[in-house]
Amino acid sequence: MNLLTSIKSQDEYFEVNTNIESLKQILNRDEKKFYFEWQTENSFIISLNFSFGSNLVLDINRKSDIIANGNLTELNEFKTKIALQTRSKYLLLLILIIPLIMMALDFSMNLGIPIPFYFIFPICLIIVLNLTNNEDKRLIRMFKEFLNFEINNTLQQNI
Repeated sequence: MNLLTSIKSQDEYFEVNTNIESLKQILNRDEKKFYFEWQTENSFIISLNFSFGSNLVLDINRKSDIIANGNLTELNEFKTKIALQTRSKYLLLLILIIPLIMMALDFSMNLGIPIPFYFIFPICLIIVLNLTNNEDKRLIRMFKEFLNFEINNTLQQNI
């Protein structure tokens, strides 16, 4: 796992075979397994309804901290492009400041901190990045599955 690619926001682009107005009607339906909110006429935010880490730590009731920003672009009257971008995780790098502070205190005050303790925080960072990246992927997968299912249902009802 490359640390820099794990921290950066992830972009996902895909096309659906429906026009933008039909897509908006599908997205406005209530039976979604994720949180959805329009920001502007063609941009929106999706989020997991529950995320193990952020719901328990941050006490978020409405949505989790696993968020993707979406944008709709109509390619023609039968195709729409959807662009999703997850949040960057640069703030998680603050976890790495703790071992630096520990090292500075140990050298200046001779506290005798065992060397393995310095590796706890980088390992925690890798674990947290892995979990959040998996949840980002799960959110995008749920969104795509919802769209595919709803668009196919709409097409079958129109036939």
